[in-house]
Order: sequence, then structure tokens, then C-alpha cells
Amino acid sequence: EVTWREPQTLGLGYAPALADLRSPAVNLNTMLSLPADRWVLWTWGPGVGPAVLFWGVLLVLIGLAAGLGRSHLTPLRFHDWLLLGIGLILAQVWVVLLVIGWLFALGLRHRLNPQDVEPWRFNLTQMGLIMLTLLALGGLVGAVQQGLLGAPAMQILGNESTATRLNWYQDRGGPTLPHVWVLSVPMWVYRALMLAWALWLAMRLLDWLRWGWEGLSKPMLWRETRLAESKAAAAKGETVGGEMRLDL
Repeated sequence: EVTWREPQTLGLGYAPALADLRSPAVNLNTMLSLPADRWVLWTWGPGVGPAVLFWGVLLVLIGLAAGLGRSHLTPLRFHDWLLLGIGLILAQVWVVLLVIGWLFALGLRHRLNPQDVEPWRFNLTQMGLIMLTLLALGGLVGAVQQGLLGAPAMQILGNESTATRLNWYQDRGGPTLPHVWVLSVPMWVYRALMLAWALWLAMRLLDWLRWGWEGLSKPMLWRETRLAESKAAAAKGETVGGEMRLDL
């Protein structure tokens, strides 16, 4: 085992200095350990190694945001969906689906006429929307907390690699060791971006909640059952079931 140290700055792009074996070699394993205060954006190396899957998910998110932005069920446009999705997939990916379902459920409620459904179904729908709203808000709070205090979910996978430990394997090589390269920035850059995203989310969330409350409460927040409606109508002397009832 040969060990040596070499002073080298860990900048935006980093490629460790490699030794010349002056001979072919097999089963070459390269492991690069990064400090926890670095945000890995991209990796490169020969053979089997780590891959940053975040960028593939981002491409899917752009297409999804373009499709969702064309819908008129919600007030969110393309840039709203895109910024919302980027922040959520960096923090907690599962919250994306929860928030999308919540916003579209509120959009469908805007178009629902309470008189077209049974009272118990309408009331059950209202209760479900309230519970879904609480779950979505809880998920957003957790995502903001994870974004400000946790590590970014860049989804680095391949050859048992993690965000701080990158592993490459090459079956044959030499005489020089495999050349690897990592693009990373300080973690404070991620923290600053997530803080800006959290402030944007807080401002936009107020508008979304106002829009959602209007759809949830108009024309009514709760509907009485048919029995209660019949009693109320009878007390006012209205016709119920084809008969005139008047309680004195």
C-alpha cells in the first residue's frame, strides 16, 4: 500500500492527481471522498461510476410543468410549477405529487355545484379537501425545513456512491489510473437558493390559499342534509315534496 498527500484546492471543478503505474492494471477502484459542505452537481469518470440523476428528473419536471401550466384548473402557470417542483425535488420528492393533487382538487371544487350532488357527498368532499389541504401544507413546511437544514436530494446513484463518497470501477486500465472529475459548489450556495425559494413560496402560497378558500367556501362551505333542509323549509312555510306545510 502506497500513500501520499498532495495539497490541492477543492474548487468548482476538481480532478485528483493520478499516479502513473507504468504498467497495465485490472480491477481499478477509484473512491473520492468529499466533505459534507460541498454540493455535488455533476460527476464524470470512465467505467462504472456515480450518476447525478437530478438533471434527468429536472427534464421530466420541465415537461410536466409545461403541461400543468396549460391547465386552467389552477392559477399556477409554467414558471410557478417549475419553481415549485425544483424546490420540492431538491428537498422531498414525494411532496410534488401531493401538492399537485391538492391544487387540482381545489380547482375541481371551483367547478363543483353543490346542488348537483347529494348533501352527504358534498360534505364528504369538503372534509376530504380540508384534510388534503392540511397534509399538503405539512408537506410544504417539511420540504422548506429539509431544504434549509438538510442536504440536497441530487439522487446520486451508481456503484454504491453517495453525495459525499463517489466510487468508480474499471476492469482494465493503465498505465495511468482512471481520470475522474467532479463539479461541486459550497453548501452555502444551496442554502441561499433554498432560502430565496422559501421566501417565494411563502408569498405565492398566500395567493394560492386565498384562491383555494374562495373555491372551498362558495357558494357554501357546508350543506345541510335533506331532512334538515325539509324542516327548515317547512318552518318558513315553503312547499316540500309538493305539499304546503306551515308550522304555527
